[in-house]
Amino acid sequence: MGGLDQGNNFLNQIGKDKNGEGHGDILIWKRKAERYLCLSGLQYTILHPGGLVDPPEPNKMELVLDVDDKLMQNEKKSIARTDVAKLCIAALTESGGKSVSFDCIGRQLEGEESAKSAEETLKAFLNEGKTCDYTLGPKGM
Repeated sequence: MGGLDQGNNFLNQIGKDKNGEGHGDILIWKRKAERYLCLSGLQYTILHPGGLVDPPEPNKMELVLDVDDKLMQNEKKSIARTDVAKLCIAALTESGGKSVSFDCIGRQLEGEESAKSAEETLKAFLNEGKTCDYTLGPKGM
């Protein structure tokens, strides 16, 4: 997440001095590498997790998947590390040979709500046919 709003993301400032000079632009280089992978012809799954957390009740989060930084509009943009790991495993077992790139966060469940498994969530998302659009973003990508 944050791949489209590259100028304002703090990750792009790491490695730069206070004048904005030097190395940096981590998200720009990351997005270029992802785009290269997409064009390679290899099968892939690219996850863009929100902020990684270790919640006290990790099974009380519902996985939310979308593309092209749409999840950046949410107030909370975090996801449990364990949920990212579960999504990685689900991608190995449930992708059905589809290549996909997506953003992921967790939503706190209310009361007795129960969350779908990572496998169910990923399958439903893959059936929607969505994937990140790598033609979006800053010029020169």
